Amino acid sequence: MNKRNLVIITLAAVSMTFFYMIVELSFKADVSKGLVFAIFLVFAVFFALYFIFALPILVYLQRKIGDRDYSLKYFVAFLGGSFLIHFLVNPVLNEYQAPFVTPLWYIYVVSTALFIWLWDSAKVKVFA
Repeated sequence: MNKRNLVIITLAAVSMTFFYMIVELSFKADVSKGLVFAIFLVFAVFFALYFIFALPILVYLQRKIGDRDYSLKYFVAFLGGSFLIHFLVNPVLNEYQAPFVTPLWYIYVVSTALFIWLWDSAKVKVFA
C-alpha cells in the first residue's frame, strides 16, 4: 500500500459519506443536532469498509492490469466487489432486510464502486 492508495480510499469514503448523507437526509424533515457525529460515524464506517475490502482489489488491479485511466475492467471489478460486500453487510445494517428489495440498495452498490473507480482513475498526486 502506498500513500496514493490511502488518499484514494479517503477521498472515496468522503464522497460516499456526503452522498449517503444527502440521500438519507432528503427523506427526513428534521435534522438532529447529532449530525456532525453522524457524519464522522458514517465516514468511519465507509473508510473502514473501503480499507478492508476495496484496497486489496485496488492493489491487485494495479499489479495485474496496470491501466487505470477510466478502465472498464477496473469498474467491473469494483462493481463486483461492491455487490458482494453490500450483499453481505446490508442485512446486518438494515435489520435483516433482503438486499434486493429496495432500489436504494442498487444505488448504493453502484455509487460505492463508482466513487472508488473515479478517484482511482483521476490523476491524484500525493506530495510528501
